[in-house]
Amino acid sequence: MIGQGASIGRVLGIVPARAGSQGLPGKNTRMLAGRPMIAWTLEACREATVLDQVVVSTDDETVARIATDMGFAPPFRRPDHLSGPDASVIDAIEHALTTLGERWDYVVLLQPTSPLRLGPDIDGAVRLCHETGAPSVIGVSPVLKPQTFYGRVKPDRTFRPNASEPDEPVVINGAVYVGRPEVLLERRSFQGDGTLGWVIPPERGWDVDTAFDFLICEALWPHVRGAAAAPLDSVRR
Repeated sequence: MIGQGASIGRVLGIVPARAGSQGLPGKNTRMLAGRPMIAWTLEACREATVLDQVVVSTDDETVARIATDMGFAPPFRRPDHLSGPDASVIDAIEHALTTLGERWDYVVLLQPTSPLRLGPDIDGAVRLCHETGAPSVIGVSPVLKPQTFYGRVKPDRTFRPNASEPDEPVVINGAVYVGRPEVLLERRSFQGDGTLGWVIPPERGWDVDTAFDFLICEALWPHVRGAAAAPLDSVRR
């Protein structure tokens, strides 16, 4: 449903997918439930109603071919100096904005390492940014254990619990980042004063950086996108 977001301005989705990966080599094209992992992020882009254009920023020809086959042919290749392990995703976003040379009201960063997010997760985060006037919105999920379970082990092996806080803790899940381009390029970050959080269930916000993460993602997939998908009681209330 690309191109249905005119009521809230022009919205650009950017899917960053460089070839290199230190934690899990080839993770963007690793097969998940019969499709390359990046395909599930592009499927969520199709489901979303607020995106006017989706750009896959990549230096990987395999990624480019997958994107093209799904109807998201990359309009450019990411240059080498923005594709190494130390490359900044903000620099990649700036490159995409400069190369496209168009005006956008919102930029949405959608990492392929979050393959279980859905179109409504994207729509909700963008609409929250628009309706509140916030400079940016980041996807967060409740932590999987109560905060009283967390602590630290000191060098002498002693355990020290963290102090309990009255608010429910959340963690940045990496599934969706929304920003106003002018603020984003000035801050060089999606986080800052006025940033809001869009809460996504942990199973939909699962982030894949390691082989362990990927195995859990495979186990979660039927509950999120399978025929019998249903919410999981992943957080104790």
